[in-house]
Amino acid sequence: MKTKLIAVDLDGTLLNDKQEISVKTREALQKASRLGIKIVPCSGRPFPGIKEYLDQLDL
Repeated sequence: MKTKLIAVDLDGTLLNDKQEISVKTREALQKASRLGIKIVPCSGRPFPGIKEYLDQLDL
């Protein structure tokens, strides 16, 4: 079965202990996006609280 979507929680999954997206994670998600896989960030945070991270992913 082909992967069509990756859903990632911000806290504890996407972000490391420093509340940052690691270079390795960012590159992996960007590669998946280039391959046509939809990346869906999941969070209970309001949009202004995740916009910085979405900008970093540049998807």
